[in-house]
Amino acid sequence: MKKAIALTLVLIISFGLFACGGGKDSIVGKWAQEVNEGGIEGKTIYEFKADGKLKLSFDSGSAEADSLINALYSLIEMTYEAKDGKLTIKSSDPSFPPLESVPYTIQGDTLTFENNSLKRVK
Repeated sequence: MKKAIALTLVLIISFGLFACGGGKDSIVGKWAQEVNEGGIEGKTIYEFKADGKLKLSFDSGSAEADSLINALYSLIEMTYEAKDGKLTIKSSDPSFPPLESVPYTIQGDTLTFENNSLKRVK
């Protein structure tokens, strides 16, 4: 009887984790976009979390530059909603204009929306 209950609990928890996102066709996870602007080269990393929060970070390979940029990014609160093939992103910073119901696609390890093409970080 205890084994049956334990197995049932394991199946319920496993299903719950699978249903929360993070699967191959889910936007949840880390995605990177190559950046080369104003003499700065690197990757902007978008981390779409299961709770609807979006975290941005930057990786140029220079710890000093990255820590400055990432300190600024950490002050910005961002949220997202991905529903029915539409992506909405909102930000507490006016320099990041909101995206409202923009179509997005995930094909393999590529996330595309507007003029952005991001690769899944593994």
